[in-house]
Amino acid sequence: MVKQKPFVLDISRSRDGVFLWTTENGRLTRESHAVPTSFLASFPDEHQHYQLIEGLESSYEVTPCTIRTIYGEETGYRIYADRDVAEKIEMQTRHQARLYNVDVRTEQRFCATACVVPGGRKGERRVGAELKVPLEAMEVTCTGDPYRTEEPGKVLLRWHGKTTRCDGPVRQVLDEMMDSIGYMDPDIILFPGYDAWSDLFCRLTKTSGIPNTLSRTGHFPSLQSRSYFSYGRMEHRTGARIPEGRIIIDTRQSFMYRHGDLRGIFLASRLTGLSPNLTSRLTPGTLVSGYEVYEALLRGIAVPFRKSDAEAYRSLPDMRLLYRGGYMHKPVPGIYADVTQIDFTSFYPSIIVTYNLSPETLADPEQEGFLPAVLQPLLDLRQETKQRKKQDPRYSGMDGILKWMLVTCFGYTGYKNARFGRIEVHEQITRNATAILKNCIATVEENKGKVIHAIIDCLFVTGMDDTRLQAALETITGFHTESELYDWVVILPQADGSGSYGSYYGRLTSGEIKMRGIAARRTDMPSYVRRMQQEMLDCLATVPGIDDISSVKPGIDDLYRRYFDDILDADLSDLVITRRIGRERYAKRCIAQAVLDRYRQDGITIRPGMNASYLVRDEKHHEIDPSWDLTTIDAAYYRRLIDRAYGEVTYAFAGNKQYTASQHP
Repeated sequence: MVKQKPFVLDISRSRDGVFLWTTENGRLTRESHAVPTSFLASFPDEHQHYQLIEGLESSYEVTPCTIRTIYGEETGYRIYADRDVAEKIEMQTRHQARLYNVDVRTEQRFCATACVVPGGRKGERRVGAELKVPLEAMEVTCTGDPYRTEEPGKVLLRWHGKTTRCDGPVRQVLDEMMDSIGYMDPDIILFPGYDAWSDLFCRLTKTSGIPNTLSRTGHFPSLQSRSYFSYGRMEHRTGARIPEGRIIIDTRQSFMYRHGDLRGIFLASRLTGLSPNLTSRLTPGTLVSGYEVYEALLRGIAVPFRKSDAEAYRSLPDMRLLYRGGYMHKPVPGIYADVTQIDFTSFYPSIIVTYNLSPETLADPEQEGFLPAVLQPLLDLRQETKQRKKQDPRYSGMDGILKWMLVTCFGYTGYKNARFGRIEVHEQITRNATAILKNCIATVEENKGKVIHAIIDCLFVTGMDDTRLQAALETITGFHTESELYDWVVILPQADGSGSYGSYYGRLTSGEIKMRGIAARRTDMPSYVRRMQQEMLDCLATVPGIDDISSVKPGIDDLYRRYFDDILDADLSDLVITRRIGRERYAKRCIAQAVLDRYRQDGITIRPGMNASYLVRDEKHHEIDPSWDLTTIDAAYYRRLIDRAYGEVTYAFAGNKQYTASQHP
């Protein structure tokens, strides 16, 4: 039997370096490693700053060195000091000094030097799809609401098929909970709502004198909460107390866990050199940034502290001409038969690699670019996980993590603070994407097919054999594609009558209904309305041909009448709406402002990007009930939602005419 190498569970900072937590044959070991703090600096005119350099040499260890950047080499110094010193150098040189590796995380510096990463076994390949990792986890749930009370309620711990119930007064619950976790000592805890509970647990255990065993050191570094704007909408990350030596994942809050499960979280740690506690809480964009920083460290490339390659001066007409975003072919609303959907796999990252697009290659296209070099392994791994998950669904989590990291790497190239990004690269990617998509459309038309819809990296085509179509597009682009076959597709209209880019549904040849942008897919729609529309779509799923689709309309009309008439008898919890709050305050009186006011009235703080759940009691007077105090509903408001969802389905029968509330059967 081959002895397995130690699995690196976690990495956390210590006073002078890092702690590395490894497991081997069920035994946990903590290793301490010193990591000296240092950064790199170069000066455009050393003679001008010789007094500053001499002052640094008298106070800190300073060694001359050659600094490698993506643009080339420059002479400079390694200064063994912290960020405060670097910022003082910035001020004293009036930002003329170029600084590198100033804010690189200690964990990443250590991992890059020692060639060991959390989430994998020592000595095994880092960019790989291995499944042999210890994934057994305890599940913890609290019945209380962390936003409304300081009492966790009942706490349930599930471990090895057994459930431990902690109930009673708060101190007793905490004592039993912490004692059980300390005794069972799981490496991983799946805990919905942990991030919201964590600060309270730390405070209550401290005041009660109860050891907090959620962290194996008793220490909890803080992750600050923040609201941020991403991909067209406001997001919010809840602050948290991060444990050390034990992985705790907030399964309710973590976007990366929902899309990547435990295997995906560990893969993200291997790619970035960051603790799974962090990778489960970071955004895909932050993860891809961490991956690029780690790759730079491995390759001996200095990571800029501040961007110095600012956008070049351009006139407004030039900007409008050069950057027009992704290409979209406006569809005509209606129902279409025998449709093939072609999706390019990781389209924009593939363009970066194929066309060698990176900040330094803008001026020298012949040199190997940093971004293509570091993204190629991710693209190769994504192809591997996509193929493997077809036979083994356990690979879905890793594929999901890679998908989101590759999706965001394009947007990150245009981010103003991206370490290895530049807006001109962002623009060149979209220009190439537009040219490729237009070339694909021309190829379809040359082969007597018709493109009914195209958006960014996806085409909907009729009148062409799917196998021949996919082969033709992969030949002219050189990119991997995936295809889906529909018996029919309904493209819904926008308010002005033109086709919607993102609202459609269709019956796949497998008999499944695929949908985007309609009520059944929307998280801000009451479950009552989503359920009604899903039942209607299930009726449509029984009809493979357009000519027979009208045969199911009577059944759909019956569903509509039942849900419409029964609205006053519905369970109020099925009518709760959950929506994302986008602002601290709204300029005009509206439902969203009423939600903010009522939450604050009950002592609950809502930050931009957070979700709020409520019932609309009176739309006209902007009155709502929060989800914990439901009384009654505005029936007209909810019936309008029902009409809208019904109209989306009946557009399949009505052609270009939607049913309205006055036309319901």
